[in-house]
Order: sequence, then C-alpha cells, then structure tokens
Amino acid sequence: MTDLTMEQKQNAMSLVAKQMTQDLAEAHEAMGMLKGFNFIGKLLTVSSLKVLHEIKNSKKYKGLSYINQDGKLLTVSSWADYCRACGLTEKKVDEDLLNLSKLGEDFLENSQRLGLGYRDLRKLRKLPEDARAEIVDAEFSESADKEELLEKIEELTAKHAQEKQILEDQLKQSHANYEAQSKVLKNKNDRINQLDIELEKKKNHINTLSPDEKGGLLRKETSQLSYNAEAILRGQVWKAFETLDSHTQESGIDHKQFMVGTLAEIELVLNELRTAFNLPRLADGDNRPEWAREDFEGKDYDAEFNAILNGDNQ
Repeated sequence: MTDLTMEQKQNAMSLVAKQMTQDLAEAHEAMGMLKGFNFIGKLLTVSSLKVLHEIKNSKKYKGLSYINQDGKLLTVSSWADYCRACGLTEKKVDEDLLNLSKLGEDFLENSQRLGLGYRDLRKLRKLPEDARAEIVDAEFSESADKEELLEKIEELTAKHAQEKQILEDQLKQSHANYEAQSKVLKNKNDRINQLDIELEKKKNHINTLSPDEKGGLLRKETSQLSYNAEAILRGQVWKAFETLDSHTQESGIDHKQFMVGTLAEIELVLNELRTAFNLPRLADGDNRPEWAREDFEGKDYDAEFNAILNGDNQ
C-alpha cells in the first residue's frame, strides 16, 4: 500500500472536518428542537426520540459547544452532558428510549394520545413478551378508553406477579429439596467413609491378635448381628403379627396363611445357613457333623427305593 500524498491527506482531513461539522450541526439542531419541546411542556414525540436514539448511538454530541442558562460556554463530552444541554435529564430520555424500543412507535404514539404515564408504561415493560404483545399489538381507535387500557395492564400485571410468585416458590422448593438431598448424600458419604476407616482399623487390629483372640472377636461381632436380627423378630415382626391378629378379630379376615408364609421364609433362610455351613440343629458342644457321630442313625431309604422300583408309590 502506497503512502498518501500531501494533497490526499489534506482532502481526507477536510472530509473528516466536514463530517464532524455536519454531526455537530445535527446535534445542535436536535438540541434546539428538544429545548422547544421542553419550553412548552410538550412530551417528546416518537420522531424526536428517533433522532435522539441516532445521536446517542453515533455520539454526534461529542465536542458540541453551547451556552448554558448562566451564560457560560460549555462543551459536551458525554451523553448526560448533551441531555442537560437539551434541558432534559439523562434518566428521563433513556426511559423514553427504552419505551420506544420495548413498546414500538405506534403504541408509544397511542399511549401519548391516551395520556398513559411513565408508571403505566413501566408496568407494561416489565410484563413477559407474550403478555405485553396482547396490549402493544392491539388496535386502538380514536375513541379508545384509557381506563379500559389501564385495567388491562393491571390485570396482566397481577397475573404475571402471581405466575412469578408460583415460579419463585417452585424454585425455592427445588433449591430446598436439592440442599436436603445434598445434605443426606453428604451424611451418607461421611458415614461410608467413617465405616471404611473403622473397618480398616478393625482389619489392622485383627491382624495383631492371636487365633483365640481373633476368634473371640469374630464371635462377638456375629453375636451382635444375631442379636439385632432377633430383636427385629421379637419386636417389629411380633408387633406386626399382633396387628394382623387384631385385624382378624375385627374383620374376620384370616391372615394365618400369610403369617405362616412369612415364618417359612425366615426358616428357609435359617435352614440355608445350617446347610451351607454344615451345622447341627442343636449346639451340644460337639463340632463333628451328625453323620460322623457314634449315635448317628441314618434314614433307611431301602423301603422307599423298592417301592419306587415296584411302582407302589403311584
């Protein structure tokens, strides 16, 4: 890329200066118009708001000189300065521009014609988009009733507040449920970690015991588990059986078969334990299995076997 000649540089600077002059002229012209509106107490029109929107976004106000009410020559350096120079406040202008952006040109003109205030427009802005559209997109005739429109805004505002409250309550409940679940999970994890630590300690302790000491400890732990199972049977299961029996007395409904089935399941577990570990039915101090004892009398299966062969069992 070649360097610009002196003439090209001068022309470019001239164009920039011309553009700056034009921007300042537009900003100054808009200022005069806005001061006029402010002087006669007239609301900013949609057209004037569109001009302000363009000036704000383009920053054409920067460097503009003006004389204030005290006769002092000032230079505009910010949007707030420009608003003051126009006899307006930045807050008011920005709210008007926000109304223009959210509510649209047509509705803003209608709202000025109907005499809606900033408070009413602020309520309308805060509504969800679909609820706001019910009013903003509606057709307004010359005879449109302001009170009817305000009533509609209040109705939608109350409805939105109620829906918002419901959502906030649901969110609060979900948060509470999450915290409760997190707390339960933390307690569970803490308990598991504690049990792991205790188990590891027990393992290390057991490894230091003699065989007799180790056997005594294992029996103690097994006895505790057995005691817990017995406590459940004598307490909770017994109570449940009493309740079933009382219900039978009151209603005549027989629960005996169910109760027998429950006991059969318990007995089945006991028999499985006895079979799995080849345990005698009675604790008589003899650790030998029944078939290895001197007084063992095995069942005679000869008669049953012969009956099967002869077909007598049919």
